[in-house]
Formats: sequence, C-alpha cells, structure tokens
Amino acid sequence: MRDRVRVAAVQFATGTDLDENLETCLRMLDSAAAEGVELVVMPEFCNHISVYADQDHCRSVAVSLDGPWLGALARRSAEHRVYTSLTVTVPRDGDRVTATNVLVDPQGRVAATADKQMLMGNERAHLSAGTEVSPLADTAFGPVGLYSCMDGVTFEVPRTFAVRGARLLLNSLNSFALDEARLHIPVRAVENGVFVVAANKVGPLLPADQVPQFSQALGVPPEALNGAGESQVVAPDGAVLAMAPRAGEAVVVADLDLSKVESDRLQGRRPEVYGPLAQSRTARPDSSREPEVVVGCVPGGRSSPELVHKAIDAGASLVVLPELTPPPPNIPSGVLVVTTALRDDQHLGQVWSAEGVVHEQAQVHHCDRHAVATRLGTEVGLYPTPFGDLAVIVGDDHRYPEVFRLASIAGAHLVAVCWGPEHLWECDLALMERAAENRISVAACGPPGPLASTMLLDPPADSLWNPNRSSPYDGTINTPIIQRIHPDTELLFGTLHPGRAVNREVSKDTDLVGGRPWRAAAALVAPAAQTTA
Repeated sequence: MRDRVRVAAVQFATGTDLDENLETCLRMLDSAAAEGVELVVMPEFCNHISVYADQDHCRSVAVSLDGPWLGALARRSAEHRVYTSLTVTVPRDGDRVTATNVLVDPQGRVAATADKQMLMGNERAHLSAGTEVSPLADTAFGPVGLYSCMDGVTFEVPRTFAVRGARLLLNSLNSFALDEARLHIPVRAVENGVFVVAANKVGPLLPADQVPQFSQALGVPPEALNGAGESQVVAPDGAVLAMAPRAGEAVVVADLDLSKVESDRLQGRRPEVYGPLAQSRTARPDSSREPEVVVGCVPGGRSSPELVHKAIDAGASLVVLPELTPPPPNIPSGVLVVTTALRDDQHLGQVWSAEGVVHEQAQVHHCDRHAVATRLGTEVGLYPTPFGDLAVIVGDDHRYPEVFRLASIAGAHLVAVCWGPEHLWECDLALMERAAENRISVAACGPPGPLASTMLLDPPADSLWNPNRSSPYDGTINTPIIQRIHPDTELLFGTLHPGRAVNREVSKDTDLVGGRPWRAAAALVAPAAQTTA
C-alpha cells in the first residue's frame, strides 16, 4: 500500500445530452491525466443533470455499470492508467434508479460502487436512496471512501469510511451552495483526520426553461442556481491544498502523503453509546416551547464572578460558563446557569437554578484535560426548559459528531458547550457543523484567548425550499448564524432561537435529522474490531 499519490479534482458543467456529457468527461479526464495524476475525481450527475420529466425519463438517461457510456470512460481511464471516480445515475431492479458513486481502476474495471444515501430535495421525486453501508474501495494506496454531495452535508456517511480505515475520501458534488466549500467539505477531512478530494459542478444545474420554477420555489435568484465550483483537495488538518474558482472548468492537483492521516481523531470513540444513530426512531423537538432565549456566555467567569451577575442583570435567562467555573450564589428564579464540576471519578456538566443542581451530564469520552474522570457517561440526556430541551456537552465530547447527533435524535432544541478547544478547526469548522447538520442552537463558552471559542450559533431562519424568505438568500444551504466573542470582550450576550430546531428540513422533504442515513450508521455503532476492515 503506497502512501504518496497525486490527485486531481475536476469541475465542469453537464446538460441533458448524454453523448455531449461523455465527451466532456473524457476531455476533462485527458486534461487531468496530462498533469501526471493517479486519481481523478469528477462531479455528481455526470451523465445527465438531476432533473427529469418523469420516472421513465429518469430511467432512460441512467447508465448501466456495464454499458457503453461508462465503458467509454473506463477505456480512457485504462489508457491513462488512472483511477477515475464520478457519480452517475444507474438503473436498478424495477423502476428504481440510484445516484451511484463509481470508481474505475487503472485497468478499466469498475472497482467499487456506492449508492448515494441521502437525497436532496427534488432528487427524491425519481431517485432511490441507498439502504446499506457503502463498501470501501480497495486501491493501490489503500482503502478509499466514495460519497456524493448531500452525503457530506451530514457526518454519518464520510465517518463510516474513516472508522473502517479509509485515509482518503472522494466527494462528487452537484451543488450551488457556497457553504459546501467553506464548511461541509473541509469539516469531513478534519473531523476524521483524513484527506478529502471534492469535485463540484459549474454552469446551469437545471434546464433553462425550469429555472424560473425552481427559483420561485426555493426563493433564490435565478443566477444562484449554477454550480458553485470551488472543487478542492483538503488535508487532515482542514487546510485546503488546492481549490478551483467558483466558475469555469478547472483541474486542481495536489500531491498527498497519506501517512499524514491523523488517525488519533477517531481514538476514544465509544460505539456502544451510539446505538440510536443506527435506529430509525427520531424524536421531534417540541413546538410548544418559547421560540427564543437571551443567553450570556462569560468566558472570564472563573476570575471575575461579578460578570456572571452582570449577564443575569442584563436579562439573560441562560448563562453558560467555562468548564470548572463555580456557579454564582443566589441564582434568581427563572435563570439557568450551565457549568461543569469534577466529582469523584466523573466530570459532570451541570445545570443550576435557584433550587440548586437540576441536571447533570457525565462526560462521555476520555479527555486529557480531565484524566481523573475515568467513569464516563453512557448516554446524552436532555433537560426541559421553557425555551426547549437542553443538552450539555463537556470535556472533549464536542470533537465527536455522534454526541450532538444523539442529542438531536432525542429532540434537543439547544446545546450548551462548556469546553477548552485546542485547535482553531474545533471552533471554525467542527462546532459550526454541529449546529448546521443538526439544525440546532449552540451556546459555547471557553476560556479567553486567541481561539475566540465563546460563541452563539443559530440555525438560519429559512430553509432552502422557501419562497417566502424572511431575508435574502445568502448562497448557503444551512450555515449557522454566528455571534462570536472578540479577544478583548469579557461577555458575549445575545438571543438564540431554539424554536428553529423544530424545522429540520434543509430543503423540500430533506430532514437533516429524521432523514439521516441511519442504516449506513450501522458502521458507527459496530465494535472497533469490526470497523477496520
């Protein structure tokens, strides 16, 4: 198994003519091969754009795995002696059609396939989602994971590959959303400690005559419905090694050393705790709670207790403190204070009210900062408040996307995080994505310092499929609204909207939590010995 590999992400447009689309794929493959690469990643829906007149039309433009369309691409891959990854629609039994990731090897053989697990919006009208854990692809440089677009907007599918030993993930996209490149692509690299190669579309994603219809239904301007480009290669630390522009055909190339994979990101996982992730049952947040809450986060609360009372006096109903900060005396009625404490062999997140401690949450994963906490929690509990069900996350549990998912599956509206992050990616990518992929409000309080780790995160007010927007479309799918402390500020004070967690649909019929790929998550709850094959 080789460690070094030169890779290319290529971006281009496709239309409704299968022959023209094949010629584009072959031409772009030639361009990438001329750069001396060993692996080429192409976008999603390479054979035909993802809009169909009806089911018969959808099936008629799908391409068989052993048919002439993919056969031509396979022969060209063999000529160049490269691996080629792309996503096409494939006819299945009956009327079913799947969006399938295909990896062709340097001998021109289909080496692996993986059906898209989580369909987006209009795709659900004619395509069928995958229902099984996608296999790893075996290559000369080790096991590789294949996924496409919406499968990377939540953490489950990419993580199933990483926990089974993939060092490289290949993501084919068909997206007009700007937060793919800014958030959803790089976070999958850094949270798993692996490399990601992602190829997106450019140009129109819809037939010209249907642009007005989709523009109105989505509440977005017509010009925003082009592929967003920015195909990229991302390192395990989240650094973008190469990126294409937002518009126009492009080939971006990077040389990877797969020995640099940071496998320690996955150490400490506790699959025995994650059982609900692989079950279909999902609680919906209670819609009868108060839709918003005033929050005060006090990063200097340990050294300046009077700041806590300052937040309460200013009207905060929820106060979040850094870990191990003592709660203030005489908490007023109607105010909740979140902090943590070490007791015996546990590190406990605590919710305090005027009556004392009303809720405790044990740290779930080992944390070096709190090595004395050897008795770990076995579940994520919720505390009911007037403004929604509250989860508390402590220690380094924020590094494990499974924990936030357990909270959202249980019906949480809001998460309070008492933490001490060590890396910028924990703040700029990981915590942002936890709020985004769960459509959940987050109040995080960390110590003062350059990471600016104290922040308030809210889901956007509008989902993607919304003709009656409360504000103009900003080009993203579900990037959270963020308030973040400045280095010279002692208190972060603002309003969160936990009521927005009630609407988990990022687009039409696309529920980020209830529609999560729970069958694929079977790989996340398997014992460690079963996830390395």
